[in-house]
Formats: sequence, C-alpha cells, structure tokens
Amino acid sequence: MTLLALEAVSKRYVRGLHEITVLREASLTVNAGDFVAVYGTRSGGKTTLMKVAAGLEAPDSGTVAFEGRDLSRLSTSQLAELHRRRIGWVSRSGPASDELTMVDYVGLPLLGLHGHRTVKRLALAAMARIGVEECSPARWSDLADAERMQVTLSHGLVREPSLLVLDDPTAGLDLIDRERVVALLRSLADDDRIGVLMAVPDMPAMLHAHEVFTLSRGLLLGVPEPPPERGRVIDFPGGQQTA
Repeated sequence: MTLLALEAVSKRYVRGLHEITVLREASLTVNAGDFVAVYGTRSGGKTTLMKVAAGLEAPDSGTVAFEGRDLSRLSTSQLAELHRRRIGWVSRSGPASDELTMVDYVGLPLLGLHGHRTVKRLALAAMARIGVEECSPARWSDLADAERMQVTLSHGLVREPSLLVLDDPTAGLDLIDRERVVALLRSLADDDRIGVLMAVPDMPAMLHAHEVFTLSRGLLLGVPEPPPERGRVIDFPGGQQTA
C-alpha cells in the first residue's frame, strides 16, 4: 500500500536578494513497511524535504499525496487530524518548555483524544516500546543525546502512525547509539509495517534502509545497487580453472 508519494516537488526560498532552490522536481514513494533514507550534506535541503513530505510545509510546485490524498487540497483541520493520528513527525528539537516531564511530552499528541490517565498509560507504553521508560519523570535538560532521540521517537510513535518522518535522528550520536536507533527503525518497518522516511547525516546510517536517495543541489537521486561481486578465478595444478 502506498502511503506517501512525492511527485516533481520543488521548493524555493528568498534570502535577501537571492532565490535559493532547495528541491528541484523531487520524487519518491514510501509504501507500508518501507524504510527509505535520504542522505545529503548539512544545509542541503534534507529538513525541507522531510517537512514537505510530512505536510508541515507546502511545496511551490508538484504534489505530495498521503494515501492517495493530495495534501494541498486538505483543510487546516484535516491536515491537523492527519498529524494527530496518521503521520508521526520526529525532530531533535524536543519540547517547547523544560517544565514538561518526558512522559507528558510524549503524550502531547494524544491530548483531547483520551483522558489524562489513558494518555499517561499510552505514553509510558510508547516509551517502554523504545526502551526509555526510565526517562518518564525527567526533563529535557536532564537527558543525554541518545535519550533525547529515543524520547522524541516515542513522541512520534505514541499516536501509532502509519508513516514516520524523521529529520536527522542520528546526528550527533555515537556509533553504538546510532546503530541502536536505526536498527529500531528498521524493525518498525519490518515488523509493524510502518512506513519510515528518514534524513540521515552520514553514510553508515543508511545501511539498514530498504531504499536510499541522495539530495544534492536540490536534486533527489536514487542510489544504484552495487554490482554483484564477480567470481574470482582460482588456478589449479594442471591448468584447470574454476570461478
């Protein structure tokens, strides 16, 4: 099932006297159970691509469709409903206030949908799913970088979305923590059939993805599969050869 389809999406910004094109007719598709990674340099447009894909920013041209519905044709309330129930957005920014405990922050997307006790129970369950339930009483300023990433991932998953869009979730993490986060995202795609679209800051973070793109000068390019390793010719006594 196709969850997300970007078709010929372009996006430009005006900075001073200059117009900067960060996306040039970018196209990609994310199906249920897909893990798609986009690699690019810093300030190369990855965050813009993720925001456009999640419906947080509108493209200047092209279409962004979620489950066949063109997001540009949805009302503000319809888009808000998609973000509350179907599309999980994960960034590294954290809560707006350091007064919130992490269990309250994780439960924010559910406010208005359930009572307080149910919201807390579901938030704790989401944190346990990621393995970070011990952080539930902490504040954002108390957490290490890896814990912050896991908490924001819980925040994105608490609504049980069909699509998870992540903006550079592994940036700044060491190798072990990065591997843990990316392996977890792969398991969400494989086991729970969640569509995952992730911007990545470096090549190793792409290794678990089903499909990989690079973003360069606004162009979204597919990364070709490596050619199969050719057999090595082995010489045997008597002139016989095998490959």
